[in-house]
Parts: sequence; structure tokens; C-alpha cells
Amino acid sequence: MTSREDRTPLHETRRVEVAYLLWIPSLLWVAGLHRFYTGRWKTGLLWLFTGGLCGVGSLIDLFLIPAQVQSFKQLPLAHGNQPPPTLDQSILALARRRGVRGFTFNDAVLELGTSPKQIRPELEHLMQEDCLHVTNDAEGRIIYREP
Repeated sequence: MTSREDRTPLHETRRVEVAYLLWIPSLLWVAGLHRFYTGRWKTGLLWLFTGGLCGVGSLIDLFLIPAQVQSFKQLPLAHGNQPPPTLDQSILALARRRGVRGFTFNDAVLELGTSPKQIRPELEHLMQEDCLHVTNDAEGRIIYREP
């Protein structure tokens, strides 16, 4: 499993080269396509209906496209296009579902479908951050639950 920083969903990927290709129709007064591509819908419509603000806005965008693509990559995802939950989020969701009865280490491995080598460090991290508390049940098993 990759780290949280390494995961980039495909719908989040934008390339500068593609944005420049979409800028080319601006030369024929069909402007703003690159703005739609980088998530700037409102100004994309403005550019489309005004010929890129009579060409001036399109000319300026020629130099701003790399920054527009970069800022698109930093935008939060649209509602409904959420990335898959991280392992620590899945563990916390398991704790919340189980409530006061909590869950065991084996429960986490089986329910989350992740290897024990990946679960253990996340549990330790969540305990250090006071997101999980550890206790024992009546049979002496180690139980993790929300504080």
C-alpha cells in the first residue's frame, strides 16, 4: 500500500501540455477551454462568451497555465468524488461502528482486508495521537475503541 501522499486519483490529474493544447482554439476566438480543464468554470464561461476578454485574457493565460494546472491539483475534490479512505480513517471508522465494545487487532485485519504489518503501526500512531484507547475485555483480549 502506498502512503497517503503517493496516492493521486486519476480524476485529479491535469497536465500542462493538455491545457496548452486546449488554449490553442483561443487563437480562433474559441477561448476558455483550458479554463474548464483546470476547474475554472465561471471564468471559462466568461472567456467563451467574450472571446477570452477580447483576446487579452487569453494572452495573459498563455503565461498563467502552469500555475492554473498546479492550483487545480491542490483543489479539494468535488462532492461524490472522494478518494478512498486512508488506513487510519478506516480504522477510526471501524472503532466508531463498534462503539463501546471496540475491536481486536484481528478484527481490524479481517474487516479492513489489510496485512497485520500495515495495521500495527497505524494503531500505534492513532493511540499516540489519542484517537484510540486500549483496554481489555472480559476474556483478556486487547480491545481498541474510541476515547
